[in-house]
Amino acid sequence: MPNTTHPHKSALPLALLIITLVLLAINMRSPIVMLGSVAPTLTDALGLSVSAIGLLGALPMPMFAFGALVAPMLAKRFGLEIMMIASGVVLALGVLSRVWLGVGGLFVGTVVLSLAIGLLNALTAPFIKKYTPNHIALATGVFSLSMSVCAGLCAYLVVPLMGVVSWQVALSWWGMFAVMTFFMLLFINKLYHADTAQTTSTPSHFNAWKSKDAWYLGVYMGIQSLLFYTVASFLPSIGMGYGLSLAQASSLALAFQLSAPVAIFLLTFLIKRNFPIKIIALVASLANVVGSGGFIWFPDYLMLWSALMGFGGACIFTLSLMLFSIRTTRLDTARDLSGMVQAVGYGVAFFGPLVLGKLYEKTGTWELSLYVLFILMCVNVGFGWLAGRGDRVD
Repeated sequence: MPNTTHPHKSALPLALLIITLVLLAINMRSPIVMLGSVAPTLTDALGLSVSAIGLLGALPMPMFAFGALVAPMLAKRFGLEIMMIASGVVLALGVLSRVWLGVGGLFVGTVVLSLAIGLLNALTAPFIKKYTPNHIALATGVFSLSMSVCAGLCAYLVVPLMGVVSWQVALSWWGMFAVMTFFMLLFINKLYHADTAQTTSTPSHFNAWKSKDAWYLGVYMGIQSLLFYTVASFLPSIGMGYGLSLAQASSLALAFQLSAPVAIFLLTFLIKRNFPIKIIALVASLANVVGSGGFIWFPDYLMLWSALMGFGGACIFTLSLMLFSIRTTRLDTARDLSGMVQAVGYGVAFFGPLVLGKLYEKTGTWELSLYVLFILMCVNVGFGWLAGRGDRVD
């Protein structure tokens, strides 16, 4: 007799899904973030130039965007669970194998695992909506928090780990978490695959690419992602440009990362209590404005401004993930909205490190780059207000 119990009606599936989301989150950012920590080792071991390492760091964002773009079509054709399972396999293979096959393998492996991450980025929101419709804020908060914390931990731990094992092992052993995620997804699919009523109901006529509300959210998330990847790439260099030592400048990046859990806990608390979304979106945007402006006009408090930008960025990213589910009435429209918004968002984000890094090379200082970043954060206040208002996009 088939199991027709809806997963969200039992406490066990919620626990199972939380564990699955944590395992998934471990490999959603760490394989990319770790490259910055081991860049000198890659230069010595593989003979990579600085520009080659820069290209390696830039590759994931267009692949994130492409993965998010095709994810809704693939999920519609093959099923949400099947695509997540397949993406989990590709991610595990990419993480485990990319450092053992020379320079070519490193680049190909990074492209492959980034594509898998892009697919999973877009599919996780509808997955949460399907299996925890009554706990969207909690599940999304746990997922976002796990991504942030695990990325920071992995980037920190990989360096001392290389003192114990080879750099290849230090970079690839994290793939075991992707393997564990694969088995968890397989188990969930086997138990609850019967719950397909929502995906096999009458098709929706919603087109995210023609929805102005979807575009507001896409640009809002995109400008935030541009800030995140620019700061992640250059924050220590910006700090050193203000005369800080390497150790002091590195502490700015730590402040940027450590403020994320505070933002995610607070956001989850407020969303569960139906606090107005447009106020949350506005405050998060203003935190980025104050933080980026502080770097320009009040450089004596760089630690505070770094923490403010980390707070605002984490809040906007997590809120965007939540809105894919909160602002849609159906699973298929949540899937389509997630794919469209993240394709736009990562497409915008790609130009952040690229353009602002070029401005620094042309001028020799970070001043112009910071002014551009500040103007973009001001623009995003308007998109935050537009993205946060209204009800269902479909």
